[in-house]
Amino acid sequence: MKLTTLNYFVAVAAEGSFTKASEKLYISQPTLSRRIQELETELGVELFIRHSHGLTLSNAGEQFLTAVSEVLKRVDHLSHMFDSHVNSDKTVQILKIGYLQNFNMGRMYELLECFKRKHPNIQFLMKQDTPMNLANGLSTNQYDLVFNLSTYFQPDQTVEKTVFMKNYLQIAVPFDHVLSHKKELDFADLGQETFILLERQHSPVIVDYVISQGIKNGFNLKVDFYVNDLDEGLSMVSLGKGLAFLYSRMDDGTLEGRYHIKILNLQGNSKEQDIVVAFDRNNQNYFLRELFTFVKKNVEEL
Repeated sequence: MKLTTLNYFVAVAAEGSFTKASEKLYISQPTLSRRIQELETELGVELFIRHSHGLTLSNAGEQFLTAVSEVLKRVDHLSHMFDSHVNSDKTVQILKIGYLQNFNMGRMYELLECFKRKHPNIQFLMKQDTPMNLANGLSTNQYDLVFNLSTYFQPDQTVEKTVFMKNYLQIAVPFDHVLSHKKELDFADLGQETFILLERQHSPVIVDYVISQGIKNGFNLKVDFYVNDLDEGLSMVSLGKGLAFLYSRMDDGTLEGRYHIKILNLQGNSKEQDIVVAFDRNNQNYFLRELFTFVKKNVEEL
């Protein structure tokens, strides 16, 4: 097992693509792919799950990345052990970032890229996940920093968080629906409607919240379909199969036109639906705290 191969593995993990990693490493894609396959054969595990659109780390790959990061950090320390002035910012650092699926996270990418320009030796390992997994991932060190819904964090002295983006619940209705002319609805207006909900394991809080709001307003939600993602849900709305809930930050301004639907606000939304950026104070990574402070400062300047 060679150090160059370990560096190749880290690059592929960070880029999520053999093509992008090979360009960054200035080697051919076939060579890089072969080196990673040889590493997987040597370890006897699959480090990456190959998709048509890219790569994601397998569970074994995530474990291996954590161990490799420590090895490379120690090797870098050894190579500079007798330098008169060691610049810690030159050490390669990997920060594992978790963020929400289906949300418009352009601002997140913008800030991370800006931070990386100031710290070129930082590598971000990005992964989309469910809100529950993002919250749990901080305590298990699966993630260093997460962008998640506020309501998924219980009062916890070890988790530090700050509001990253305002967010509230909305509802999608067919374009020609009787309620489509309104700009805002109350839950009481929905008593006779049928709904399309996300499977509960994807977003248990939103499912429980809307069901409880129905009961609070004197009716049980009639759910005809459960879906796995936003695209499936909005496609069914456009076909008149029911109404679907979504968050305001899922809309990039194109959803109404793309699906030929209307998106309406719901009254009485809680601030607990806001998106926060959070990390565990027990995580001693210096760059993590600096990144959190950087994001917080730039959010406050918006």
